[in-house]
Amino acid sequence: MSRNQPSAYEYCLEPASENNQVEVVHGWIFKDEKWMAHAWCEFADRVIDLGQSTHSMDKSNYYASNRVSEERCRRYSRIEFFTLVGDEGHFGPYDKELFFAEISGRDPLEVIESGEVE
Repeated sequence: MSRNQPSAYEYCLEPASENNQVEVVHGWIFKDEKWMAHAWCEFADRVIDLGQSTHSMDKSNYYASNRVSEERCRRYSRIEFFTLVGDEGHFGPYDKELFFAEISGRDPLEVIESGEVE
């Protein structure tokens, strides 16, 4: 990622600012044969992932294609997200135990369970 391009976490700022029903999600996705810490927004049954598209996507398709599971996610209301941005001074991730790395060659839940954080 070029430093000129926002991170997935920074991309959440725009949809969270524009819609008070948006939920910010930090989660692991499976892409290019590896697990990647990522962020996106959700509204009803739609996903807004500005790192992938300027259009919203169907949540069930997004979850299936990226192998998203609730156990690999942390959810924040827009108020919680903006509070954390102010308190922490960055856009995430905030759960450093779950998001122990940007990329993992192993399932992050297995890594955490084994105690062998990469």
